[in-house]
Amino acid sequence: MNQPEVSKDEIFKRLRDVLVAGFELRDEQIVPTARLIDDLELDSLDLVDFAVRLEQQVDLEIAEDELKGIKTVQDIVDLAYQKLNAGRP
Repeated sequence: MNQPEVSKDEIFKRLRDVLVAGFELRDEQIVPTARLIDDLELDSLDLVDFAVRLEQQVDLEIAEDELKGIKTVQDIVDLAYQKLNAGRP
């Protein structure tokens, strides 16, 4: 039996939880258009740490080249949505 599709809203909530818990950010800072480096002030080490935390929380792997292409919170949501729902009818 197939697992139900994971919604972008659910991914965003998990992502926000990871950012708030792991990087001392506030809920209101985490919006889809927030830029990880410019707005949330994450550096390259933070981004790697964030990717690892997200992989553990959402159970998906983010490749280094994919991580380089991520600029905003929405970019991560879109990537996770695509990966988590790949191969669904």
